[in-house]
Amino acid sequence: MANNLYTGKMAAIFDAMYQTFIDYDEEYEFYNTLIQEKKCDSVLEIGSGTGNLAKRFEENNHNYLGLDYSQSMIDIAQERNRNSTFIHGDMRNFVLENPVDAIIITGRSTSYLTNNEDVIDTFESVYKNLNPNGIFIFDFIDANRFIPFIKENLTILHEATYEGINYIRESHWETTPMENFMLDWSAQYYKIVDSEKEILLDDFSTVRVFTLNEMQLFLYLNNFEIIKIIDRKTYAYDTYVIMAKKIL
Repeated sequence: MANNLYTGKMAAIFDAMYQTFIDYDEEYEFYNTLIQEKKCDSVLEIGSGTGNLAKRFEENNHNYLGLDYSQSMIDIAQERNRNSTFIHGDMRNFVLENPVDAIIITGRSTSYLTNNEDVIDTFESVYKNLNPNGIFIFDFIDANRFIPFIKENLTILHEATYEGINYIRESHWETTPMENFMLDWSAQYYKIVDSEKEILLDDFSTVRVFTLNEMQLFLYLNNFEIIKIIDRKTYAYDTYVIMAKKIL
């Protein structure tokens, strides 16, 4: 589940780069609109990271909880959001003190559910921690569009500037011969110093992308009814966002 990027000082590099990659005001409005459609009061964000969405939820007086696998990310999030509560935990197996009205998995964190058991365990944990008729919202990378994209683009470059520092991420993706749509993702993170690239981190992860049909079946088998499917463009890759309701 974890990789180098989310630990130690590199959590701060992640935070800096994604401040540029993602419009967090827009991201908050997107999720808040879905949550308010169903008049949800309490919300848990899985993959809360360094607390950028938490900041918006806190500013708008939501009953918000964050959960993340990385303690380093939580430390940054807690410093940024003194009045919010963050839980160090695993989305595959967590128990809240009190169930919530809505659970969202953000930032394509579903990519780290690399086998079917991971997905089922996560969906079961989400189900158990939702109130009756609770809402489940999550995004995932669309395998049908992403795999052709990486076969045509051997190196994917992302550039970001934050607080006067220029960052570059060079990503390389390789499909792996497994039963699921698994990918080996290697990435080099640099900052620009005197017009030269200075390496910050050489990172490696194994991740999974999904078809829409796969996710529909996982939800059906875990007692969720799909309310809507949103085809959403993001900063790097085409994703789907699914909004589903807990079935009693």
